[in-house]
Amino acid sequence: MVYVRYTLYIALLTIFNSSTIYPVQIKQSLKILFVLTYFPEAVSTAILNQITGLIDRGHNVYIYSKQIGNIEHAHPDITRYNLINRTYFHSRNPLNNLPPNLDTFDIICCQFGYRGVEFIDIFKKQKLKAKFVTCFRGSDLSKHIKENPRKYNELFKIGDLFLPVCNFFRERLISLGCNPRKIKVQHSSIDCKKFSFKARSLGPNDTIQIITVARLTEKKGLEYAIRAIKKLLKKFPRIEYKIVGTGPLQTKLEQLIKELNLQQNIQLIGWACQDKVAALLNEAHIFIHPSITDYKGSQEGIPNALKEAMAQGMPIVSTYHAGIPELVDNDVSGFLVPEKNVSALAKKIAFLIKNPGLWKKIGLAARKKVRDEFSREKTNDQLVEIFQNLLTKDGGKKPHYNKNQYLFSYAWQ
Repeated sequence: MVYVRYTLYIALLTIFNSSTIYPVQIKQSLKILFVLTYFPEAVSTAILNQITGLIDRGHNVYIYSKQIGNIEHAHPDITRYNLINRTYFHSRNPLNNLPPNLDTFDIICCQFGYRGVEFIDIFKKQKLKAKFVTCFRGSDLSKHIKENPRKYNELFKIGDLFLPVCNFFRERLISLGCNPRKIKVQHSSIDCKKFSFKARSLGPNDTIQIITVARLTEKKGLEYAIRAIKKLLKKFPRIEYKIVGTGPLQTKLEQLIKELNLQQNIQLIGWACQDKVAALLNEAHIFIHPSITDYKGSQEGIPNALKEAMAQGMPIVSTYHAGIPELVDNDVSGFLVPEKNVSALAKKIAFLIKNPGLWKKIGLAARKKVRDEFSREKTNDQLVEIFQNLLTKDGGKKPHYNKNQYLFSYAWQ
């Protein structure tokens, strides 16, 4: 009888979905709530990769979002996994729109420290028994603690686990008073299968294609990239620099490009879907991402855009900023320069332009680094193990497990 039900289940999935179906073995099914700022999120795939990865592994994932994100530019996986139907959006009184049976969740996972702080009241009022997890990703451990160094004191006491995206932020959490035994570094990931390696070359008459994919915000350091291009053009007149992304600094950057008379060499592409970004990366020779600490003290962890470029085997130039040195092995898988140093940035780009014979070696090292430490499969397997261990250690409560659930779950790619 079980075999018949199993066969019927596979048949129905095959009929309703023509994509490839593959089995994922799971130990115990966890019920997890992700607490987000807004959903869908058009720019970053880091959190989405966690959500879909957990679903692929047979876990029940729901989303509680403070704001409705950009539906028009939503990632295809939002539809593919029917995630809107798994999402509860915040109302004026958040208790009115929380998921039902909140006490049945195994894990409450807040993305960004400030979302964790906001959820404390709900956690205490409802006397939840779930494990309380908070992920730290960037501004929550830079700008927010600069404004209020004691912001997370209560969260550190109540929370069961803290997941910074890099070791740089792990050390910062410890310096703020977080118990080191409650901290596990959990890298943001990319799907390496979507970024194929390409050995790049440069002919004697080729235009040098340089690219950045980033939000147009101060901490991305785009002003310094633009000024570096100005310096480089004196020696290398055939340069095209494309900046892919949108953000509050668009007008300011347009004015700077015009002021430096770079309209023929620098193009602000604007927002682009994932397929277009992949195509633009495929056409480019060099990727630059000169991150800085902005005037409010805001920093980023390890930009996923850097990982995507490295996964394609592109030589990159970035900065000694937050967790970036944990991704880029200087002079091996890319190059790093000090923040806001236009001359150093231009010098490293010039070195790459003059030495295209090194690109393949650098690109292979870059892809290996990303595949070995930042792939979606590896980091999501680690996340499941972290959650399972959290629920069972020290006699902790067992996961909610439906005994009628099959030991295999099926996901489609």
